[in-house]
Amino acid sequence: MPDATLTAELQSYLEDEALFRFGDEITGDTDLFKAGVLDSFGYISLMNHVHERYGVELGEDMLDSVLVSLRAIVEFVEASAVPSADGR
Repeated sequence: MPDATLTAELQSYLEDEALFRFGDEITGDTDLFKAGVLDSFGYISLMNHVHERYGVELGEDMLDSVLVSLRAIVEFVEASAVPSADGR
C-alpha cells in the first residue's frame, strides 16, 4: 500500500503545479498525460521535484517511463528514495 504522507505530498504538488484537483474524474490511477493535466514540461518539473525532495536519481531512461499516474509515481519514489537523516 502506498505511503499516505508521500501520496498526499505528491498529490498536493501536482494539484498546485498543474492547476487541477484529484476527484471522481482524475484519480490516483488516471494517466495524467491522457487526461490532459500533465505535459512534458510539467513532467520534467515533477521529476525535478521528486529528485530534489526525495533524492531519487532519474536517468534519461525515465523520460519514457510509465510514471504517468500518481500511484505509479508514488510507488517509484518508495522503491527508489534515498533515506534522509531522520530515516524517512
